[in-house]
Amino acid sequence: MVRLAPRDELAAAARVAPLLRAARDLARWAAGRDGAALTAAAAASAAEELDLTQEELKAAWQVAAGARMLGWAGSGKQADILSAGDPEAVLGLWDEALGVILRTTELDGLVTALYTVGGPVRIDALFEAYEAARQQGLPGDLVPQQLADDAETDRDRPDIVTLSAALETLADLGVVDLGSDEEAGVLTVALSRLGTWGVHERLRARGWQLPVAGQLAQDRAAVLLAALADYDAEEGEAEIAAWLAERGPGEAAAELMDAARGGSPGLRGAAFAVLDRVGDEAIPAVREALTDPVLRPHAAVWLRDHGDQADLGRDDQEWLLVDLGAGLLEEAQPADVVAELLPDLPSGGQAKLVAGLWQVSHPGLIGLLTALGEHHHDPAVAKAARKAAFKARSRAAVRTEAPSPPVSRP
Repeated sequence: MVRLAPRDELAAAARVAPLLRAARDLARWAAGRDGAALTAAAAASAAEELDLTQEELKAAWQVAAGARMLGWAGSGKQADILSAGDPEAVLGLWDEALGVILRTTELDGLVTALYTVGGPVRIDALFEAYEAARQQGLPGDLVPQQLADDAETDRDRPDIVTLSAALETLADLGVVDLGSDEEAGVLTVALSRLGTWGVHERLRARGWQLPVAGQLAQDRAAVLLAALADYDAEEGEAEIAAWLAERGPGEAAAELMDAARGGSPGLRGAAFAVLDRVGDEAIPAVREALTDPVLRPHAAVWLRDHGDQADLGRDDQEWLLVDLGAGLLEEAQPADVVAELLPDLPSGGQAKLVAGLWQVSHPGLIGLLTALGEHHHDPAVAKAARKAAFKARSRAAVRTEAPSPPVSRP
Protein backbone atom coordinates (compact mmCIF):
# COMPACT_ATOMS: atom_id res chain seq x y z
CA MET A 1 0.00 0.00 0.00
CA VAL A 2 1.22 3.45 -0.90
CA ARG A 3 0.54 6.75 0.82
CA LEU A 4 -0.02 9.65 -1.52
CA ALA A 5 0.83 13.16 -0.38
CA PRO A 6 -1.88 15.86 -0.33
CA ARG A 7 -2.53 17.49 -3.70
CA ASP A 8 -1.41 20.93 -2.54
CA GLU A 9 1.92 19.50 -1.40
CA LEU A 10 2.38 17.65 -4.68
CA ALA A 11 1.54 20.75 -6.70
CA ALA A 12 4.00 22.81 -4.66
CA ALA A 13 6.74 20.29 -5.48
CA ALA A 14 5.81 20.37 -9.17
CA ARG A 15 5.95 24.18 -9.29
CA VAL A 16 9.61 24.21 -8.24
CA ALA A 17 10.80 21.23 -10.32
CA PRO A 18 13.85 22.67 -12.16
CA LEU A 19 13.11 20.95 -15.46
CA LEU A 20 9.48 22.08 -15.60
CA ARG A 21 10.51 25.65 -14.76
CA ALA A 22 13.19 25.50 -17.45
CA ALA A 23 10.60 24.29 -19.96
CA ARG A 24 8.33 27.18 -19.03
CA ASP A 25 11.15 29.70 -19.35
CA LEU A 26 12.16 28.20 -22.70
CA ALA A 27 8.57 28.44 -23.95
CA ARG A 28 8.50 32.10 -22.95
CA TRP A 29 11.84 32.64 -24.66
CA ALA A 30 10.54 30.98 -27.82
CA ALA A 31 7.36 33.10 -27.91
CA GLY A 32 7.33 35.12 -31.11
CA ARG A 33 10.10 33.01 -32.62
CA ASP A 34 9.84 29.95 -34.85
CA GLY A 35 8.87 27.32 -32.32
CA ALA A 36 8.82 24.43 -34.76
CA ALA A 37 12.50 23.65 -34.33
CA LEU A 38 15.48 24.66 -32.26
CA THR A 39 18.45 25.39 -34.50
CA ALA A 40 22.00 25.15 -33.25
CA ALA A 41 22.31 28.91 -33.16
CA ALA A 42 19.00 29.32 -31.34
CA ALA A 43 19.95 26.60 -28.88
CA ALA A 44 23.23 28.32 -28.08
CA SER A 45 21.44 31.64 -27.58
CA ALA A 46 18.72 30.11 -25.40
CA ALA A 47 21.21 28.20 -23.28
CA GLU A 48 23.20 31.36 -22.64
CA GLU A 49 20.19 33.54 -21.85
CA LEU A 50 18.50 30.96 -19.62
CA ASP A 51 21.72 29.71 -18.01
CA LEU A 52 21.16 26.11 -19.08
CA THR A 53 23.59 23.43 -20.19
CA GLN A 54 23.02 21.82 -23.56
CA GLU A 55 21.65 18.68 -21.91
CA GLU A 56 19.31 20.74 -19.73
CA LEU A 57 18.20 22.72 -22.76
CA LYS A 58 17.50 19.54 -24.74
CA ALA A 59 15.38 18.08 -21.95
CA ALA A 60 13.54 21.40 -21.43
CA TRP A 61 12.76 21.63 -25.16
CA GLN A 62 11.43 18.08 -25.19
CA VAL A 63 9.14 18.88 -22.25
CA ALA A 64 8.02 22.22 -23.67
CA ALA A 65 7.20 20.66 -27.04
CA GLY A 66 5.72 17.42 -25.70
CA ALA A 67 3.60 19.16 -23.03
CA ARG A 68 2.28 21.64 -25.62
CA MET A 69 3.85 24.64 -23.92
CA LEU A 70 5.36 26.07 -27.12
CA GLY A 71 3.23 28.63 -28.87
CA TRP A 72 1.06 29.18 -25.79
CA ALA A 73 3.47 31.32 -23.85
CA GLY A 74 2.46 34.51 -25.57
CA SER A 75 -1.21 33.94 -24.77
CA GLY A 76 -0.46 33.46 -21.10
CA LYS A 77 -1.84 29.93 -20.97
CA GLN A 78 0.12 26.69 -20.64
CA ALA A 79 3.51 28.20 -19.90
CA ASP A 80 2.11 30.27 -17.03
CA ILE A 81 0.30 27.43 -15.27
CA LEU A 82 3.23 26.99 -12.90
CA SER A 83 2.85 30.48 -11.51
CA ALA A 84 -0.89 31.02 -11.82
CA GLY A 85 -2.57 27.65 -12.20
CA ASP A 86 -4.51 25.80 -9.53
CA PRO A 87 -3.03 22.58 -8.05
CA GLU A 88 -4.91 20.32 -10.47
CA ALA A 89 -3.71 22.27 -13.49
CA VAL A 90 -0.12 22.24 -12.23
CA LEU A 91 -0.22 18.49 -11.62
CA GLY A 92 -1.78 17.93 -15.03
CA LEU A 93 1.08 19.83 -16.70
CA TRP A 94 3.67 18.01 -14.62
CA ASP A 95 2.11 14.66 -15.52
CA GLU A 96 2.38 15.52 -19.22
CA ALA A 97 6.03 16.37 -18.68
CA LEU A 98 6.56 13.06 -16.93
CA GLY A 99 5.12 11.22 -19.92
CA VAL A 100 7.48 13.07 -22.24
CA ILE A 101 10.57 12.27 -20.18
CA LEU A 102 9.68 8.61 -19.72
CA ARG A 103 9.21 8.21 -23.45
CA THR A 104 12.50 9.89 -24.31
CA THR A 105 14.61 8.23 -21.59
CA GLU A 106 12.97 4.80 -21.91
CA LEU A 107 12.93 4.52 -18.12
CA ASP A 108 9.25 3.67 -17.73
CA GLY A 109 10.22 0.23 -16.47
CA LEU A 110 12.68 1.70 -14.00
CA VAL A 111 10.19 4.02 -12.29
CA THR A 112 7.66 1.17 -12.18
CA ALA A 113 10.27 -1.01 -10.49
CA LEU A 114 11.04 1.76 -8.00
CA TYR A 115 7.33 2.05 -7.23
CA THR A 116 7.17 -1.71 -6.63
CA VAL A 117 10.23 -1.71 -4.39
CA GLY A 118 8.87 1.21 -2.39
CA GLY A 119 12.19 2.53 -1.10
CA PRO A 120 15.72 3.60 -2.05
CA VAL A 121 17.60 1.33 -4.45
CA ARG A 122 21.33 1.27 -4.97
CA ILE A 123 22.06 2.60 -8.41
CA ASP A 124 24.40 -0.31 -9.01
CA ALA A 125 21.46 -2.62 -8.26
CA LEU A 126 18.94 -1.06 -10.63
CA PHE A 127 18.97 -4.13 -12.80
CA GLU A 128 18.07 -6.29 -9.81
CA ALA A 129 15.10 -3.98 -9.26
CA TYR A 130 14.05 -4.54 -12.88
CA GLU A 131 14.31 -8.28 -12.40
CA ALA A 132 12.34 -8.16 -9.14
CA ALA A 133 9.59 -6.23 -10.90
CA ARG A 134 9.53 -8.75 -13.74
CA GLN A 135 9.25 -11.67 -11.33
CA GLN A 136 6.31 -10.00 -9.59
CA GLY A 137 4.33 -10.23 -12.78
CA LEU A 138 4.47 -6.69 -14.10
CA PRO A 139 3.21 -6.31 -17.68
CA GLY A 140 6.00 -6.94 -20.14
CA ASP A 141 5.85 -3.49 -21.68
CA LEU A 142 6.79 -1.97 -18.33
CA VAL A 143 10.06 -3.83 -17.92
CA PRO A 144 12.11 -4.01 -21.12
CA GLN A 145 13.06 -7.65 -21.51
CA GLN A 146 16.48 -6.76 -22.87
CA LEU A 147 17.30 -4.88 -19.67
CA ALA A 148 16.04 -7.78 -17.57
CA ASP A 149 18.16 -10.17 -19.60
CA ASP A 150 21.16 -7.90 -19.27
CA ALA A 151 20.71 -7.92 -15.51
CA GLU A 152 20.93 -11.71 -15.50
CA THR A 153 23.82 -12.10 -17.92
CA ASP A 154 25.75 -8.97 -16.88
CA ARG A 155 26.42 -8.24 -20.56
CA ASP A 156 25.58 -5.30 -22.81
CA ARG A 157 24.33 -3.10 -20.02
CA PRO A 158 23.48 0.49 -21.03
CA ASP A 159 26.34 2.88 -20.62
CA ILE A 160 26.46 4.12 -17.02
CA VAL A 161 26.93 7.69 -18.22
CA THR A 162 23.70 7.49 -20.25
CA LEU A 163 21.82 5.98 -17.33
CA SER A 164 23.19 8.58 -14.92
CA ALA A 165 22.15 11.40 -17.23
CA ALA A 166 18.63 9.96 -17.49
CA LEU A 167 18.39 9.73 -13.71
CA GLU A 168 19.53 13.34 -13.40
CA THR A 169 16.77 14.35 -15.78
CA LEU A 170 14.20 12.49 -13.69
CA ALA A 171 15.58 14.18 -10.59
CA ASP A 172 15.30 17.61 -12.25
CA LEU A 173 11.63 16.92 -12.90
CA GLY A 174 11.17 15.91 -9.26
CA VAL A 175 10.40 12.28 -10.10
CA VAL A 176 13.21 10.71 -8.10
CA ASP A 177 15.39 11.61 -5.16
CA LEU A 178 19.08 10.84 -5.54
CA GLY A 179 20.88 10.04 -2.33
CA SER A 180 23.63 7.88 -0.90
CA ASP A 181 24.12 4.94 1.39
CA GLU A 182 26.98 6.27 3.47
CA GLU A 183 27.67 2.95 5.13
CA ALA A 184 28.00 1.13 1.81
CA GLY A 185 29.49 4.13 0.05
CA VAL A 186 27.11 3.93 -2.93
CA LEU A 187 24.56 6.19 -4.56
CA THR A 188 20.86 5.46 -4.26
CA VAL A 189 17.69 6.43 -6.07
CA ALA A 190 14.06 6.40 -4.91
CA LEU A 191 10.79 7.82 -6.13
CA SER A 192 9.96 11.16 -4.57
CA ARG A 193 6.48 11.79 -3.16
CA LEU A 194 5.65 13.57 -6.41
CA GLY A 195 7.12 10.74 -8.44
CA THR A 196 5.17 8.17 -6.46
CA TRP A 197 1.95 10.03 -7.26
CA GLY A 198 2.85 10.28 -10.95
CA VAL A 199 3.74 6.62 -11.38
CA HIS A 200 0.69 5.60 -9.35
CA GLU A 201 -1.58 7.57 -11.69
CA ARG A 202 0.03 6.04 -14.77
CA LEU A 203 -0.28 2.49 -13.48
CA ARG A 204 -3.91 3.02 -12.51
CA ALA A 205 -4.60 4.28 -16.03
CA ARG A 206 -3.24 0.95 -17.28
CA GLY A 207 -5.71 -0.95 -15.16
CA TRP A 208 -3.61 -1.77 -12.11
CA GLN A 209 -5.49 -2.17 -8.84
CA LEU A 210 -3.32 -0.21 -6.43
CA PRO A 211 -4.33 0.26 -2.79
CA VAL A 212 -3.79 3.73 -1.35
CA ALA A 213 -3.76 4.66 2.32
CA GLY A 214 -6.93 6.57 3.15
CA GLN A 215 -8.84 5.33 0.11
CA LEU A 216 -11.65 4.00 2.33
CA ALA A 217 -12.42 7.40 3.85
CA GLN A 218 -15.62 7.79 1.84
CA ASP A 219 -16.84 4.21 2.34
CA ARG A 220 -19.35 2.92 4.85
CA ALA A 221 -18.07 1.80 8.23
CA ALA A 222 -18.73 -1.85 7.34
CA VAL A 223 -16.38 -1.58 4.35
CA LEU A 224 -13.66 0.00 6.48
CA LEU A 225 -13.96 -2.59 9.24
CA ALA A 226 -13.91 -5.53 6.83
CA ALA A 227 -10.78 -4.18 5.11
CA LEU A 228 -8.80 -3.64 8.32
CA ALA A 229 -8.15 -7.36 8.63
CA ASP A 230 -5.95 -7.20 5.52
CA TYR A 231 -3.82 -4.27 6.71
CA ASP A 232 -0.88 -4.15 9.07
CA ALA A 233 -1.11 -1.97 12.16
CA GLU A 234 0.38 1.15 10.57
CA GLU A 235 -1.75 0.90 7.44
CA GLY A 236 -4.86 0.25 9.50
CA GLU A 237 -4.26 3.31 11.65
CA ALA A 238 -3.87 5.44 8.53
CA GLU A 239 -7.17 4.18 7.13
CA ILE A 240 -8.98 4.75 10.43
CA ALA A 241 -7.58 8.28 10.76
CA ALA A 242 -8.62 9.17 7.21
CA TRP A 243 -12.11 7.69 7.73
CA LEU A 244 -12.67 9.57 11.00
CA ALA A 245 -11.42 12.81 9.48
CA GLU A 246 -14.26 12.71 6.95
CA ARG A 247 -17.05 12.71 9.55
CA GLY A 248 -17.86 14.12 12.96
CA PRO A 249 -17.60 12.00 16.15
CA GLY A 250 -21.36 11.51 16.44
CA GLU A 251 -21.74 10.47 12.82
CA ALA A 252 -18.75 8.13 13.05
CA ALA A 253 -20.07 6.47 16.22
CA ALA A 254 -23.53 5.97 14.70
CA GLU A 255 -22.07 4.41 11.55
CA LEU A 256 -19.87 2.10 13.59
CA MET A 257 -22.82 0.98 15.71
CA ASP A 258 -24.87 0.22 12.61
CA ALA A 259 -22.02 -1.80 11.14
CA ALA A 260 -21.51 -3.71 14.39
CA ARG A 261 -25.21 -4.49 14.66
CA GLY A 262 -25.32 -6.31 11.34
CA GLY A 263 -21.77 -7.65 11.18
CA SER A 264 -19.82 -10.73 12.14
CA PRO A 265 -18.20 -11.20 15.56
CA GLY A 266 -14.87 -10.01 14.19
CA LEU A 267 -16.45 -6.92 12.68
CA ARG A 268 -18.17 -6.12 15.99
CA GLY A 269 -14.88 -6.29 17.82
CA ALA A 270 -13.25 -4.04 15.23
CA ALA A 271 -16.09 -1.53 15.48
CA PHE A 272 -15.66 -1.09 19.21
CA ALA A 273 -11.89 -0.87 18.80
CA VAL A 274 -12.32 1.99 16.31
CA LEU A 275 -14.73 3.65 18.73
CA ASP A 276 -11.76 4.05 21.06
CA ARG A 277 -10.34 6.53 18.49
CA VAL A 278 -13.60 8.51 18.67
CA GLY A 279 -13.33 8.77 22.46
CA ASP A 280 -15.88 10.07 24.93
CA GLU A 281 -17.93 11.76 22.22
CA ALA A 282 -19.07 8.27 21.23
CA ILE A 283 -20.65 7.62 24.63
CA PRO A 284 -24.22 8.66 23.65
CA ALA A 285 -24.26 6.29 20.66
CA VAL A 286 -22.80 3.46 22.72
CA ARG A 287 -25.34 3.99 25.50
CA GLU A 288 -28.11 3.64 22.93
CA ALA A 289 -26.59 0.30 21.94
CA LEU A 290 -27.33 -1.04 25.44
CA THR A 291 -30.90 -1.66 24.26
CA ASP A 292 -29.65 -3.97 21.49
CA PRO A 293 -29.26 -7.55 22.85
CA VAL A 294 -26.39 -8.32 20.47
CA LEU A 295 -24.41 -5.13 21.16
CA ARG A 296 -25.22 -4.79 24.87
CA PRO A 297 -22.27 -6.82 26.23
CA HIS A 298 -19.75 -4.99 24.02
CA ALA A 299 -21.32 -1.63 24.81
CA ALA A 300 -21.33 -2.25 28.56
CA VAL A 301 -17.63 -3.15 28.61
CA TRP A 302 -16.75 -0.18 26.40
CA LEU A 303 -18.66 2.24 28.61
CA ARG A 304 -17.03 0.88 31.76
CA ASP A 305 -13.61 1.28 30.17
CA HIS A 306 -14.48 4.93 29.48
CA GLY A 307 -15.62 5.68 33.01
CA ASP A 308 -19.37 5.33 32.45
CA GLN A 309 -21.68 3.06 34.41
CA ALA A 310 -23.28 0.06 32.72
CA ASP A 311 -24.60 -3.26 34.02
CA LEU A 312 -22.81 -6.39 32.86
CA GLY A 313 -24.40 -9.62 34.07
CA ARG A 314 -22.99 -13.13 33.99
CA ASP A 315 -24.95 -14.03 30.87
CA ASP A 316 -23.61 -10.97 29.09
CA GLN A 317 -20.06 -11.85 30.11
CA GLU A 318 -20.36 -15.41 28.84
CA TRP A 319 -21.94 -14.33 25.54
CA LEU A 320 -19.23 -11.69 25.10
CA LEU A 321 -16.52 -14.29 25.71
CA VAL A 322 -17.97 -16.50 22.98
CA ASP A 323 -18.43 -13.56 20.61
CA LEU A 324 -14.85 -12.39 21.10
CA GLY A 325 -13.54 -15.91 20.63
CA ALA A 326 -15.60 -16.40 17.46
CA GLY A 327 -14.27 -13.09 16.15
CA LEU A 328 -10.67 -14.11 16.77
CA LEU A 329 -11.23 -17.43 15.03
CA GLU A 330 -12.18 -15.55 11.88
CA GLU A 331 -8.58 -14.43 11.43
CA ALA A 332 -6.28 -16.43 13.75
CA GLN A 333 -5.31 -20.05 14.20
CA PRO A 334 -7.34 -21.93 16.84
CA ALA A 335 -4.28 -22.69 18.96
CA ASP A 336 -3.38 -18.98 19.09
CA VAL A 337 -6.93 -18.01 20.01
CA VAL A 338 -7.15 -20.59 22.79
CA ALA A 339 -3.85 -19.42 24.28
CA GLU A 340 -5.12 -15.84 24.66
CA LEU A 341 -8.87 -16.10 25.17
CA LEU A 342 -9.76 -17.35 28.64
CA PRO A 343 -9.56 -15.14 31.73
CA ASP A 344 -6.58 -15.45 34.04
CA LEU A 345 -8.13 -18.08 36.32
CA PRO A 346 -6.80 -21.24 37.97
CA SER A 347 -7.37 -24.47 36.07
CA GLY A 348 -10.49 -25.35 38.02
CA GLY A 349 -12.00 -21.92 37.45
CA GLN A 350 -11.39 -22.09 33.71
CA ALA A 351 -12.88 -25.57 33.50
CA LYS A 352 -15.99 -24.44 35.38
CA LEU A 353 -16.37 -21.40 33.13
CA VAL A 354 -16.04 -23.48 29.96
CA ALA A 355 -18.40 -26.15 31.24
CA GLY A 356 -21.22 -23.61 31.53
CA LEU A 357 -20.80 -22.10 28.08
CA TRP A 358 -22.98 -24.73 26.43
CA GLN A 359 -26.06 -22.73 27.41
CA VAL A 360 -24.91 -19.61 25.56
CA SER A 361 -27.04 -19.01 22.50
CA HIS A 362 -24.48 -17.95 19.88
CA PRO A 363 -23.86 -19.38 16.38
CA GLY A 364 -20.10 -19.46 16.97
CA LEU A 365 -20.34 -21.43 20.23
CA ILE A 366 -19.65 -24.94 18.95
CA GLY A 367 -16.70 -23.77 16.85
CA LEU A 368 -15.15 -22.09 19.86
CA LEU A 369 -15.77 -25.05 22.17
CA THR A 370 -14.27 -27.38 19.57
CA ALA A 371 -11.15 -25.22 19.39
CA LEU A 372 -10.87 -25.22 23.19
CA GLY A 373 -11.34 -28.98 23.32
CA GLU A 374 -8.67 -29.62 20.72
CA HIS A 375 -6.06 -27.02 21.65
CA HIS A 376 -6.24 -26.07 25.32
CA HIS A 377 -3.09 -27.17 27.12
CA ASP A 378 -4.94 -28.06 30.34
CA PRO A 379 -6.59 -31.52 30.05
CA ALA A 380 -9.34 -30.56 32.50
CA VAL A 381 -10.31 -27.46 30.52
CA ALA A 382 -10.13 -29.35 27.21
CA LYS A 383 -12.36 -32.11 28.61
CA ALA A 384 -14.89 -29.56 29.91
CA ALA A 385 -14.95 -27.94 26.46
CA ARG A 386 -15.63 -31.25 24.71
CA LYS A 387 -18.50 -32.05 27.08
CA ALA A 388 -19.94 -28.57 26.65
CA ALA A 389 -19.75 -28.91 22.87
CA PHE A 390 -21.64 -32.22 23.05
CA LYS A 391 -24.38 -30.62 25.16
CA ALA A 392 -24.60 -27.64 22.83
CA ARG A 393 -25.01 -29.86 19.79
CA SER A 394 -27.72 -31.84 21.51
CA ARG A 395 -29.57 -28.68 22.53
CA ALA A 396 -29.46 -26.91 19.19
CA ALA A 397 -30.90 -28.80 16.25
CA VAL A 398 -30.89 -25.71 14.08
CA ARG A 399 -28.46 -22.81 14.04
CA THR A 400 -29.29 -19.51 12.35
CA GLU A 401 -26.73 -17.34 10.61
CA ALA A 402 -27.45 -14.24 12.66
CA PRO A 403 -26.11 -14.19 16.21
CA SER A 404 -28.64 -14.64 18.97
CA PRO A 405 -28.60 -12.31 21.97
CA PRO A 406 -27.50 -13.49 25.40
CA VAL A 407 -30.36 -15.20 27.16
CA SER A 408 -30.83 -14.90 30.92
CA ARG A 409 -30.98 -18.19 32.74
CA PRO A 410 -32.98 -18.94 35.86
